[in-house]
Parts: sequence; C-alpha cells; structure tokens
Amino acid sequence: MIFRTAAKFFLLLAFFLPVAGMALQVNNPEQIEVHGLVSFGEDGAAWLFWQGHEMLVTSGYMIGTDLRVVAVRHDSVVLYRPQKKTYHALLPKSELIWKDRTHVIWTQPLPIWKITRMVALAYRKDYICHASTTTTNMVRKLVRNMPSMMELVVSPHHRFYGKEGAIYVSPVHVDGTGWKMLMNRIQNYRSRTLGEWFPVLNKNSTIISDGKPIDQVLQKIAFDTGVNIRWDRPVMLPLYCSLRDRPWHEILENIVVFNGFELIPTQEGLVIR
Repeated sequence: MIFRTAAKFFLLLAFFLPVAGMALQVNNPEQIEVHGLVSFGEDGAAWLFWQGHEMLVTSGYMIGTDLRVVAVRHDSVVLYRPQKKTYHALLPKSELIWKDRTHVIWTQPLPIWKITRMVALAYRKDYICHASTTTTNMVRKLVRNMPSMMELVVSPHHRFYGKEGAIYVSPVHVDGTGWKMLMNRIQNYRSRTLGEWFPVLNKNSTIISDGKPIDQVLQKIAFDTGVNIRWDRPVMLPLYCSLRDRPWHEILENIVVFNGFELIPTQEGLVIR
C-alpha cells in the first residue's frame, strides 16, 4: 500500500479535522462530569465529560466561547465564566482526595492510555502507548512525583519508560515479546538516518491520536511530507500518542518502531514491514 493519493487525502481531511461549529454552549456547567484529574495544587490536567463530548483540559483551556478552566485542584476543576463573572467548581462524585502539598491523581475506571495521556499533559510530556494498551485502571492516590504516579497507572500488568520528554507504555508481554525488547528497539533505532535520506523528515510537526487507525495516520504523514510510505501488509491497529513539535523522523520512529514494525528507508521511499 502506497500512502500518496489526492483522493485519500480528502477522505483523511474529514477524518482528522474537527467538525466545524463544534463550539460548545454549556448553559449549566454543573452538568459537566469529572472523569479523572491530576493536580499539583492549582495546576494539572483533567478529563471532563458533557453530553457526549469528552475533553482533556488544563489551566487556560476554553470550553466553547464562555467557559475557561482556571484551576485543576486536588478535589475539583474550577471554571470561570467572564461574561457573568461567575466561578463553578466541578467535583468528582465519589471519594474526594484530601488537600495536600503532594501531587494527586484521581480517576474513574479509564483505559491506561487515556490516564497516561492525562498524566503526560499535566507534566507537559509527550506520550505513546503500544496499540495493545487497552486495559482499564482506576487510580486514586497522593504521590510525590511523576514516576511514582506512573507506577500506579501501569500496575500491575504494564510498564512505562521515560525518554527525551516522552512517556512510553506497553503491556509486560506483547505477542510473546517482553517489554524490554520493545524498548531496545527504540533505544537502538537511529531515526536521524531517515532525515539523512529524506531531509523533509527533519522538519518538526505534531501528531495526536486517540485511537485513530495507524495506517490512516501514516497516509496523512505521507501526504504532509511528500515521502512515499509503502506498507505491503498493513495491520489494523489503533494509535495512542501525543507527539508535539518533534521532527517527522522521531514521530515515525515512535509510532512505527514502538508498535513492533521495521521502518526502512529506500530510494523509492519508506518501507514498513
């Protein structure tokens, strides 16, 4: 499969771009539910849910045109409506975390990739989870730092690793392969080689995916960069990642190699196998 055609691009455009007119008008902010939060006192990140809309927010995030997130606290997410000059505190429905100077995580049952994304945003990190990271977890704990928080998120059947501002998460075993084998692939792969073959891959970009099919993401990358990407036997896998302002070659390394495939530069383009 070669990922470069105009027809595919217009299909992808509809897939990746947000629907126009999606600005939310929340008449009653008290209806917004808190499904998870990470807090350092006043700052952090939280998953909010309202009438079918799911939002990952941090301080400064605008919900629609008239609600701003002003704080993510240990026990609540605080919104402010400038026009009416009113504040709204969104409280989790059960087992509120007591206030403390330490960091806190509180979640309802959520997929590990979704909890990892929230933690990564709170600590201003990128993240990528292996496609098989679909187990659900529920974490409610005061901790001292990000590593101790992630230990709780991935326990007991997953592992995490931090490298160059990114959090990697995978099950302990993937298709009979141990976690360390996956990390060795990333540590030993030299993505700069891709940039040497195709200089456009040295440019920075951003990929955020909450489970989009990995082959469709690769189609978009091929169109954006102009580099042919050939995957003779594509596999339908979800992609869970947030990789911001990184060179294309690093993004490709993370989403392809970490998910267990080889990425080979050739005169005709990139080959995945």
